[in-house]
Amino acid sequence: MSNPQIIDECPFDDGVAAGRALGREALAGQTREWLDDPLLCDDLGAMSEAALARRIVGRLETEPDDGSRPELAEVYPDRVDYVRGVAEGAGCTIEQAALHDYVQYVRGIRDATAMMRPPLDGGGCSGAFMVGPDGVLTGQNIDSGAQHRPPDFGVTESGPVELTLKRPRSGYICDWGLTNEVGLAAVGAGGSVGTWLDEPVVDVWPYKTIPLTRFARNVGELADLCERYRTFNPGRGTGVWADVTGAAVVVEESHRRVGIAHVEDDVAWATEGNFQTDSMSAYIRERRLAYVKSRGRHLGANDLQYATDCAVRYCHLGELTHRDLGRGMDHMRAVLTDHAPFPRAVCRHGGPDTDEYDQTITLQSTVRNLTTNRAYARMFVPGKKFCCEVPEVVMEYPPRPFDKT
Repeated sequence: MSNPQIIDECPFDDGVAAGRALGREALAGQTREWLDDPLLCDDLGAMSEAALARRIVGRLETEPDDGSRPELAEVYPDRVDYVRGVAEGAGCTIEQAALHDYVQYVRGIRDATAMMRPPLDGGGCSGAFMVGPDGVLTGQNIDSGAQHRPPDFGVTESGPVELTLKRPRSGYICDWGLTNEVGLAAVGAGGSVGTWLDEPVVDVWPYKTIPLTRFARNVGELADLCERYRTFNPGRGTGVWADVTGAAVVVEESHRRVGIAHVEDDVAWATEGNFQTDSMSAYIRERRLAYVKSRGRHLGANDLQYATDCAVRYCHLGELTHRDLGRGMDHMRAVLTDHAPFPRAVCRHGGPDTDEYDQTITLQSTVRNLTTNRAYARMFVPGKKFCCEVPEVVMEYPPRPFDKT
């Protein structure tokens, strides 16, 4: 397999391309449209655009001064260059470009908070991690609720994957197939989690999210970054992060909180809708009880059956990962294709003839071998075959700098 093409990341050029594609008039019109959105119209939309733009440019021009987060000094120039590039490409002022970028960002984080208002459709995403004779493995099933995704969801071709990688001005290349440049897994093994959060996402513009895998060499450093940047990288899920040495951590997140557990015994597992660290477990329980009280509901309501489903499946996943099956590729495949009766099943075959809270379907099932930098994926074919009934699609990524040639 050929080595990947590596080019220098250039946020300014990226901004120029985005600005040209949009144009000055469309940029201004889109900004006004967003400001009139119900999510923004009562505060940001009520201000004059000139006054709001001046305030935003002041934030853009304020360099970071945070000793506990030195990585901001590395990200800040990228963000400034991108906004300047948008202004250049669109033929507008820096104030107009900054305002457009900021309003888009705030609308996005407020929409993310609004999406977590009840009622919620339950999914059933599950994941696992293990180290064995075939290497460091992660596995993930991505599940949907009653609304199934279209047939083109996921990867459809096998074989070598050609990569064009962008090297940032500092740190590591974030995405080299399945890991970053130094072998830290860039994907979690768990799924999203419906916690009925009432915490708004913190406005950290101009930084948006911080690329953690750009600055982390191993899972220990990743865990530290997750703690320090928990409000910069809001999440609502649980996942397993691993590196090629076989070290791993479980990271549990809400919009403003994070819980981290270090993995022992070379296995770990995670499910949607379930937290296990002391702080996050207490938090999700408090939010669910508050939800029941505020909605005048009972603990047996359908959308709380989802919570029970997740906890039961979590226990079953733990049992599956600890079975005496060798902790290799076949063991991971056995975990992801488990068909125990609902609610324990990892591979989901729900449908319109099942109970409302049992309509989840596994859309994509993927085993990732971090040691070999290969992925093995299977996709649901709507109306025809479930994931477990179709052949694996094999994706081979180019060798990383530390791989043996």
